[in-house]
Amino acid sequence: MKTFKKTTSVILCAVMLLCCFVPVAFAAGNVTVKLRVEGIDSCIYYEDVTVSNGSTAYDVLKTADDTSDDLTVTAYDSTYGKYIAGINGIVAGSYTEKAWDGWLYRVNGTEPEVGIGSFTVSDGDSIVVYYGDPYNTGMQYPTVKTDRLSDGKLTFTSLDTVYDENWNAETKEVTITGYTLIWGWGDGQTMEITPDENGICTIPDVVLTDGEHSVQIVRTDSATGLPTVLRFAPDYTVKVNEPTSFFAKIFSFFQKIFNAIKKLLGIVDR
Repeated sequence: MKTFKKTTSVILCAVMLLCCFVPVAFAAGNVTVKLRVEGIDSCIYYEDVTVSNGSTAYDVLKTADDTSDDLTVTAYDSTYGKYIAGINGIVAGSYTEKAWDGWLYRVNGTEPEVGIGSFTVSDGDSIVVYYGDPYNTGMQYPTVKTDRLSDGKLTFTSLDTVYDENWNAETKEVTITGYTLIWGWGDGQTMEITPDENGICTIPDVVLTDGEHSVQIVRTDSATGLPTVLRFAPDYTVKVNEPTSFFAKIFSFFQKIFNAIKKLLGIVDR
């Protein structure tokens, strides 16, 4: 009986010790996130970064700075936490009179409610650090709409905060206008396409080939030169699916003829 009690006590002690060490083991692990840094007119950095569990978004940026010759980050501690003063010589507050422009960040497509030095990252997160002036010059965050891509039509939308006559805020999905689309096809070939006044881009049939196509969206403020839409990642693509059945191909053929006739007659899609 005493032997049984001793054995049980030993097992319980072992379980308790294991429970103590398991969280420590997990806490000591690493996480890998995707980091993209967008400058004024180009992508500066786009790589996977591995940091220890419990690291912040700033730790990710600092790790990338420490391990890459392509990135130089200047930051300091402020009343509100870590402040990114400059990246690769692009210094915050240099492009607008009110100096509201600077470096901001988003995680998994949304803007966290805490500063970059307070947001704890998780494995698989996607972080974008970008330069802009969203609260003065404006900034939109595009999502591509491909539901009409087989007909050569491409649009982009953004979830924007809008205000009514009483200054009540509301988030709405709006169509982005006034941008330039850079459409890629073939062996690294690209074409700049201007959308109509409704934000609809028409892709010419000759470059609307089956398969993956690179897509980039660009728009800048004429007064400051600042980007007013957040660019896509350099490897962002959309896929064009050509019809496979005989009848689908016939329908697509006549659809393209119909679209060409509409274009000749000046009929605009709404």
